[in-house]
Amino acid sequence: MEYFKGSIKSKLTLIILSVTTITSALGYIGFVFWYMNEQYKKTLELSNTIGIVISQDVGKLILLDDVSAAADISTQLKSFKNLQKLVLYKKDGNAILQYNIEDKGFEAEKIDFTKIDKIFKYDNIIKVYHKAMYQNKYLGVVHFEFKIDSLSEIIKKDLLMILLIFMYVFGISFFLAKFFAARFTKPILKLVNFLERIDKTESLKKRVVTNEQNEFGKLYNEVNRMLQRIENSYYALKLASVAFETQSGMIITNKEKKILQVNSAFTKLTGFTLEDVKGKTPSILKSGLQNKEFYENMYDSLNKYNFWMGEITNLRKDGTIINEHLLIQSILNENNEVMYYIASFLDNTKQKEMEQQLQINQQLLLQQSKLAAMGEMLENIAHQWKQPLSTITTLTSGILLNKEYNILDDNFLKEGLNNITNSAKYMSKTIDDFRDFYSNKVEKKEFDIEDSIEKALVLLSTKLVKKDIVIIKNLDNLKILGYKNELIQVYMNILSNAIDSLDDLEDEIKIIQINSKVENNKLILEFLDNAGGINEEIIDKIFDSHFTTKSEKQGSGIGLYMSKIIIDKSHGELKVSNKTFEYNSKTYKGANFMIILPIA
Repeated sequence: MEYFKGSIKSKLTLIILSVTTITSALGYIGFVFWYMNEQYKKTLELSNTIGIVISQDVGKLILLDDVSAAADISTQLKSFKNLQKLVLYKKDGNAILQYNIEDKGFEAEKIDFTKIDKIFKYDNIIKVYHKAMYQNKYLGVVHFEFKIDSLSEIIKKDLLMILLIFMYVFGISFFLAKFFAARFTKPILKLVNFLERIDKTESLKKRVVTNEQNEFGKLYNEVNRMLQRIENSYYALKLASVAFETQSGMIITNKEKKILQVNSAFTKLTGFTLEDVKGKTPSILKSGLQNKEFYENMYDSLNKYNFWMGEITNLRKDGTIINEHLLIQSILNENNEVMYYIASFLDNTKQKEMEQQLQINQQLLLQQSKLAAMGEMLENIAHQWKQPLSTITTLTSGILLNKEYNILDDNFLKEGLNNITNSAKYMSKTIDDFRDFYSNKVEKKEFDIEDSIEKALVLLSTKLVKKDIVIIKNLDNLKILGYKNELIQVYMNILSNAIDSLDDLEDEIKIIQINSKVENNKLILEFLDNAGGINEEIIDKIFDSHFTTKSEKQGSGIGLYMSKIIIDKSHGELKVSNKTFEYNSKTYKGANFMIILPIA
């Protein structure tokens, strides 16, 4: 243990001795002042006593002029050792009796009757005046002079005793001071010795043990709590140092957003070293691909919530793009003021590229799915155009024939032209529906569910009629916000699978039932068929990419896979199960495709 000059133990001993000495001195001074005050009081009492003792002789001396009375008075005064002088004055101020303890003559001072009520003190002499009374009759004034001990005389008289008492008290105080100083400092020295041994990490686990139930016990407990906090902080810092050197790039800035520290992953991901960026702001990484509003939103979030997370595109040192998933947190002090900012990011450039490629692939699959249905759609259009084309041909031939025979009247012409116009509009609408379905324009807007389902049924109407399939619709008048054309594609994929499944039914009604309802602010659409259902062994794979139970000529297996992607992108769900239902009092079983979409 290292020792220091002016230790607590020696200082405490000195303090105790000083307090004892000062207390003793103050006690003695108090005693001296008390003694002198007592002398003063007793002197006044003595003057009253002497006045009473000599009062009768004073009366004889003044009233009877009895000279023997003066001798008696002098004799009586000899017994009062403190009385130095006495002078008896008559009412006219003449001194008729003078007494001196040494029997020496002296000249009596002239009396001032205006001051006889006062007491005078000169050095160690007290002058007192008393009225000379006899049988309640005022005869004159008695002047007393008493001697009392002075301060120096008191000290000289008690000096030896004072020294002996002081030495005794000092000796006792010294030993008591040493004892209590040692007793007081022992717990402190024990604690100091314990703390000096904590020089290794393992020592942080040690705790000081004590039986003290006083303030030292509280101090020991607080030291143990402090050691626990230090131990926790040590391991937290150790963990933080490990975390700082993770695969995530990390930046620490001060509250002015000046870079203080970066980790090795930051250098690896961006190419910038600490020397390159220290003292600069993170704007050194800006790519210019984010606008001003982006950064305003970021700083607004940091100011409000002390947190921001999102994706950002920055530049590496070599000028190449790096896509980052970035997290920024504010570090606050006890007053909730920002001290530092810590940012961590992951390089998701490859992930971004993969996501973009996946979106492209999904779009290609969607178009492929549409193209796969194009032949069927063209067949359907040809079927739908057959009737209006026949109508137009017939009406045109009739008008020309009537004109040739000059029997064409206005009513026949007007009616024929109207029918031709309506047929042309019907054909135009069919083309518009076909064009909308194959359009690459994706626009989110509100649309009617029943209308979208009807368009899908129209596009598949040829197939439905040809295979004599009964469509049962239980639809509510509902509107949702979404991508209409993509949802129609989902309907057509589900309906096409149902139509193909119903091919195996012979001599039995073929049914597709479409139901709609709203639950918990969500739209639920059900597409049921009575084809017997899907094999339970493969039902969980039904939405897998390129999974199909058909031959290669019949299908590619991308329809339901794309349908699942479209619904997921719309924050909805696409589920499949086997379900029984009733129609015309008969129970049927088949596949149930359920679409769940948020209404808004």
